[in-house]
Amino acid sequence: MDARREMNPYPDDYPKASEHLRQALALLSKHQIPPSPLNYRIGYDVTAGRNEKLKTELTHHLSTKVEATSDETLWELYTKHFIQDDEALDELRKELRTVVTSLQDEFKRAGGDITGYTTTLNRFAGILDNESSLDRITDEVRQVISDTRNMEQSQSRLENQMAHVVSEMEAMRQELEQVRQESLTDGLTGIANRKAFDTTLEQTLRIAQDNNHATCLLLADIDHFKRFNDTHGHLVGDKVLRFVASTLKRCIKGKDTAARFGGEEFAIILPNTDLAGAHSAAEQIRNEISSGTLINKNRGEAYGSITISIGIAKLGKDDHPLDLIRRADQSLYLAKNRGRNRVEFAGAN
Repeated sequence: MDARREMNPYPDDYPKASEHLRQALALLSKHQIPPSPLNYRIGYDVTAGRNEKLKTELTHHLSTKVEATSDETLWELYTKHFIQDDEALDELRKELRTVVTSLQDEFKRAGGDITGYTTTLNRFAGILDNESSLDRITDEVRQVISDTRNMEQSQSRLENQMAHVVSEMEAMRQELEQVRQESLTDGLTGIANRKAFDTTLEQTLRIAQDNNHATCLLLADIDHFKRFNDTHGHLVGDKVLRFVASTLKRCIKGKDTAARFGGEEFAIILPNTDLAGAHSAAEQIRNEISSGTLINKNRGEAYGSITISIGIAKLGKDDHPLDLIRRADQSLYLAKNRGRNRVEFAGAN
């Protein structure tokens, strides 16, 4: 077992753990968050100062989101910061250990064969130097031939084993890549998840600021999604989320990134895009979604119109990712207040 997995991730003593317990429950109570084991772990890590990124995101959710304490939002935070496909990674570790152990055994066997073969050659050289009899030399030649054949077989086994190891390692590389991709993909919609969004936004902003490139962020929210969900059910609501995600994928291009930001909210990162270009992209997305139709296949009827509100933020010189998200959220709030199904830009600050 990996030694890191055997360590207690919460080594706090009784007084310290008790204090964190009190603070965590106070935080959950203040925001009316159910003190379930998962939510308690979020509260504990935040109040104990164990996870600054989690604290920043939770604070942002609590200050800007109407449904910041919903089960879905809290579950997304938990899965992002505490779940990392442990079972899949453990299985890959086991496979890798098996391959490495097999290779070690083969090298040990080959090493023993090489030592024995070297002894045979040294003995044969000594016989030649000592002017030994023909019979003795003949016997040693037979032994050298026999040992050479054995050595050849040993080398052949090692070559085959090495080829097998290369094949196994390549298969595991592909499995690891698949696990990595799955950890960055939203399971319902198939586009980037919040974890992938955060990483991509940070990288995009760093490159843009280093090279003075224009960059914009869109935050989009499905209008009246809760009412739609309550009317038609969660399965239909899931179809709406997938429809919006597929529309975003179809509308973006190049290095643009579409991600599920949380719940019915989506984000689109637009590198190398000025404000006019971002507004054009946002309007295209809004028009594509509002003109689309979801049909009830059993009844042959439309579920109703689907619209989306979009807020735009453009990157400032010294912006932190959360600064850009905050302004995009303000623009989205403006779009909602001005009637929904529209695109808004709240300004630079």
